[in-house]
Amino acid sequence: MLGPMKIPRWLSVLTVLVALADATATRTAFTVSGINRAQVPKWSGADLEFFLHGSMGTEVVPERVLRAFISTYPDLFSKQDLSNFGLITNPTGGLPVGVSRREVPHLGRLSSIGVNCAACHVGEVHSPAGQRVRVLGMTAQFDAEAFFDAVIVATFRTANPANMEKFLSHYWPIEPAVIERQRAQIVAAIQEDPTGAKGAGPGGLQLIEPEDLRADAGNPAPAVRALLKLFHNMRAALHIPDQPPPPSPPNGPGRNDPWRVLSYSLLGIVTKPAPVKFGIVWNEDRRQWVHFDGNTRSPIVRNLAASLGLGAPLIGQTGDLDFALIQRHTALSEIIRPPRYPWAIDRAAAKRGAKIYRANCASCHNGPESDQRLHAISEIKTDPNRAEIFTPDIAERFNKFFTDLQIPGYRPPEKPLRGTQKYWSPDLAGVWARAPYLHNGSVRTMRELLMPPEARQKQWHRGTRLYDHEAMGYADDGAHVLDTTGNGHSNAGHDYGNDLSDAQKRELIEYLKTL
Repeated sequence: MLGPMKIPRWLSVLTVLVALADATATRTAFTVSGINRAQVPKWSGADLEFFLHGSMGTEVVPERVLRAFISTYPDLFSKQDLSNFGLITNPTGGLPVGVSRREVPHLGRLSSIGVNCAACHVGEVHSPAGQRVRVLGMTAQFDAEAFFDAVIVATFRTANPANMEKFLSHYWPIEPAVIERQRAQIVAAIQEDPTGAKGAGPGGLQLIEPEDLRADAGNPAPAVRALLKLFHNMRAALHIPDQPPPPSPPNGPGRNDPWRVLSYSLLGIVTKPAPVKFGIVWNEDRRQWVHFDGNTRSPIVRNLAASLGLGAPLIGQTGDLDFALIQRHTALSEIIRPPRYPWAIDRAAAKRGAKIYRANCASCHNGPESDQRLHAISEIKTDPNRAEIFTPDIAERFNKFFTDLQIPGYRPPEKPLRGTQKYWSPDLAGVWARAPYLHNGSVRTMRELLMPPEARQKQWHRGTRLYDHEAMGYADDGAHVLDTTGNGHSNAGHDYGNDLSDAQKRELIEYLKTL
């Protein structure tokens, strides 16, 4: 086996998302599809390709395994291209947005896929007329929990002998009848070690060679044992907690609850649910502190945390990844610029709306990117959970983790995290592409944000990419129903602008489209 992997089980499946498409298709055509290069004037074509598909060391699902899962469990994977999970797929084939590929030693050196920054931070909006616009840095519509829950459930299901037979018929080029004749061997192999963890030790990774996974119709038992070890390694590399945190309402597309999971898995502290939408990534180089509570000032720490949580192994205090790849992703993400509104704007209305903006919005959203932008929960009155759970004590505990972390080339920054327990008021560049609104993505459109909180929709659908031009946000459509009465999901607060007339609200929205 590989060396003991004392994983601090601090990022669970809730923060992980992975996608797969036809491995034989090219990726070149996709990189020029719908991307406005004005957002990244300093990027080369190679930079764009790297941002969309470059590795962060997170490849964690062998492609052959995922394809076999898709065929074996249609109840978990309803579409072959995984678009039901909100992935932005490539119509000409190839890898979806944010998916990388490489051979992974602890996955039997199989060609495996993982995700990078773009999986969460490249979005697409569709106009009612059918135009599709792809935007760098905006919140994607992936349902991370639903997708990766399906993958993990599939690894456990396949330890059932009947399911293993179905899986093998898709994984190997062997007729099902041939596999069925070896049922006794398959059952015995599974009964020996159904989780594939025997001999690995707590958090350990099993050693798997490519030949261990090869088909042998006459003696399938060794390969079945190797597959069970492979499933164990997939779960171990994802740092799945031995015991998950107490359940909370599903977060749905474009959202996760990272700090709740981190606090429980690493520190043993149970917090209340505190979901957030995937953050906006543009003009990051102009901010000292990022995230919705201004808690992080180290871009490299932010991306190292993502890599380790998305499948880069952590052996003891040492991360098993190529630090140069993380540095490149970080450098590229720092210089993404806001997207311009891609459709027609009523310029006369926008001119009138500029005055309304200066009178009602600029005092919070304009000015220096300093701590003057931090606002107490008692002032803003939005859902308090996200700000409240990240205390100064928790920040110090995470600072110790990143100080102790060992990766070749990495130099720990001094105190990269802090606990403000307040919310940050961002500038509104590209605000048209920031829907749904508030830190937890609980308000569907800008028009609703300008309503009194009690008048906002309490339940609405998420997951669509259809854009509502007049309301500035997404249409009420999609498979997931967001219930804003759930703990951490409130759409209250930010009670500003609701005294404006309907005409003034329209003029303000037209102006916001110009930012």
